[in-house]
Amino acid sequence: MVAFGDGANILAGASDTGKSYLVHCLDYIFGADELSKRIPEAESYSQLLVEFTNSAGKHLTLERSLAGGDLAAHHERLTSIKDGASEKIVPSRSGRSQARDVTAVLFEFAGIGEAVLRKNDRGETQRLTIRTLLPLFLVDEISVIHERSPILGDSGFDVTARRRAFAYLLSGKDDSGIIAAEKKEIVNARRGAQLGLIEDLLTPIEQRLQKKIADGTEDSVEKLDEAIAELIRTQSDHTEERSSLEAHRLEAIAKRQRAESQILAIDQLLTQYELLNERYSSDLKRLDFIAEGSHFFNGLQEVRCPLCDQPMSPDHTHKVTVATKDIYEASKAEASKILGRQTDLAAATESLRNRRKLREEEQTDSSAATREIDSRIANVLIPTMREGAQRLEKLISRRIELEAIRNDQDQVSSLRLAKQAIERASANSKGPAKKWEPLPSKLLLTFCKEVEAVLKEWNWKGEGRVDFDESTYDIVIDGQSRRSHGKGFRAILHSAFVLGLLRYCGKNGRPHLGMVLLDSPLTSYKKGNIGDGNQDGPIDPGMESGFWRSLTSFNTNLQLIVLENKEPPKDVAAAVHYEWFAGENALNGERAGYIPV
Repeated sequence: MVAFGDGANILAGASDTGKSYLVHCLDYIFGADELSKRIPEAESYSQLLVEFTNSAGKHLTLERSLAGGDLAAHHERLTSIKDGASEKIVPSRSGRSQARDVTAVLFEFAGIGEAVLRKNDRGETQRLTIRTLLPLFLVDEISVIHERSPILGDSGFDVTARRRAFAYLLSGKDDSGIIAAEKKEIVNARRGAQLGLIEDLLTPIEQRLQKKIADGTEDSVEKLDEAIAELIRTQSDHTEERSSLEAHRLEAIAKRQRAESQILAIDQLLTQYELLNERYSSDLKRLDFIAEGSHFFNGLQEVRCPLCDQPMSPDHTHKVTVATKDIYEASKAEASKILGRQTDLAAATESLRNRRKLREEEQTDSSAATREIDSRIANVLIPTMREGAQRLEKLISRRIELEAIRNDQDQVSSLRLAKQAIERASANSKGPAKKWEPLPSKLLLTFCKEVEAVLKEWNWKGEGRVDFDESTYDIVIDGQSRRSHGKGFRAILHSAFVLGLLRYCGKNGRPHLGMVLLDSPLTSYKKGNIGDGNQDGPIDPGMESGFWRSLTSFNTNLQLIVLENKEPPKDVAAAVHYEWFAGENALNGERAGYIPV
């Protein structure tokens, strides 16, 4: 077991003591497909266990078989692991899997949220994983001196994702809002399908147009609209005239009906008047009889009494109390009254007959007006309106046909334009390159200042000005790129890069695991002439001393693990967590290597 604490940790020792094997073990526990290095001393071991502690004081132990397979996550200390209390996790997700993997468990433990990174220029995205961040916190002895960028590491297809991971560490903002462009194969397939569909739509429309336009008519929708509008106005006028005639017809019918009802009433009155006149005549005859035969009253037999008009029985008698002359005078006076009434009745009868004649004339006129209106409607308006309706129907039918032709022509034009646009797009399928947001310059400057502070602590010989080259995704020191230096300088600058990033994230609350492991940052550093390639000279004591001294004041909220062949100064070893692997010449009490003997 090897234990590391907060702040700086130094693990020094001779070659072949297992220091680099420890790096491979961490790579393996962080989700590598296999343990890339084997040593004979580890053959008797079957399990690898790594314990982590976060800033909240919680513990997490990951366990994995050295033979491969999935991992077990124990949310407790290594020494407290109990059987059956672990969570099974996979090294990494594949496809659309949502299984819990090393990334999900470690990011959750370190307080890093799920993030999405752009992985290509089309804007497609992928999940941020611990494997993407690995070059920025786990630096082996090969990577530390390599010319490639500390950000990109030994990358292949995931260059864009690692660049975006660096931007995510700088800003804390991921690429979840990006809308991806479609793949070229999908775009080409869709364009081919669109062209095929357009051809399928164009063919029947063009054939239909040829048949419709073959008649050579010069009608236009505009002319037909004018003719239809004029015909509609004419039909409206005829409709209004018919409505007016119908109203006059109803008035005439009502007038005729009133005349007929009045004639009927007059006829009934005339009948009554005739009966009354007959009664008056009867009364006059009776009065004449009474006046001329009043002296025969006493000789009347069984007849009606001319005086009282009652049946005359044997005991019916009249007592004559007046003289015959009086009776005669009374009869004459009564007859005179009846004659006056009969004269009035005759005048009234004549007035009724005149009124009846007027009503008959009104009846005749109304009937004639009704017949004239009916004739106008039936013989003139209805045929004219029927003919207009038929013509209007033909015009509308023709307009619909012309409108269909125009729509077909517009559709053909639109389809042809769409076809041309698709063909142009296919010819220029490469299209303009998409522009993506550059790295945030202000944050990048802050990061470079942090790297400058690291180099200053290490007694960098020179001004120590650090810039970032976005074309290589690497730093430039005092105007010279990191990769142009010899491997010793590259190791120092690589180490300064990852330490500067760790300190930047710690100060600004950016996502980071909070630890960095450096394998042999000083072993390959030998000072020579800057720019002499790999021709390194003796070790510069000042820079090496600055490196060791900086570890004594390293932030205890972060963790740095340095694996080195060289022993640090004693005061530095006393100030940090330090272990020494003595190798095969180990004395009593000294540890020989990573794998105990």
